[in-house]
Amino acid sequence: MPLRKATGKRRSTDSGVEPDRGVLSQEKKDQRITLFLSDFDQQAKENIQEMKKELDSLLQTAEKAFTVELLKMPVAIRKMKRKDLL
Repeated sequence: MPLRKATGKRRSTDSGVEPDRGVLSQEKKDQRITLFLSDFDQQAKENIQEMKKELDSLLQTAEKAFTVELLKMPVAIRKMKRKDLL
């Protein structure tokens, strides 16, 4: 007896995501591009703000560490000019 293929649902070529994607007008394409670019700009601004905050935090940490190291030195060396110290 010959083997038969299992009969089941056939897949359609239409995924249903965007049925008329190929028929978008130029105006809609321009609108989508503009929307994409404005979103990209907004995300870039947010990333820059976040990086600035991190930079400020790192600078404060470095300043605190420098201050602590200065406090560990004797008073005479602290008041000395850098040129004389070097």
